[in-house]
Amino acid sequence: MEAEWVVVRTCTWLHHALFLKSVLDAAGIDAMIPDEHTVSAQPLFAQALGGIRIIVRAEDFERATELLDSDQFDAPE
Repeated sequence: MEAEWVVVRTCTWLHHALFLKSVLDAAGIDAMIPDEHTVSAQPLFAQALGGIRIIVRAEDFERATELLDSDQFDAPE
């Protein structure tokens, strides 16, 4: 059975999405940025896509949300 992936955050800039992904990875939460290569080639596509998605497994969604909402780190603007 394949795991369901859900969007935990969307970002305007790739560097912000990569930062948040690294926070999740460090906590042992599998995360992906499915639009990474698209916006790497053409950053302006991020707006057309509705933002750069960060996705996690559905069973990790609550833990990932709590981590990203916490004050443990200063997220870039």
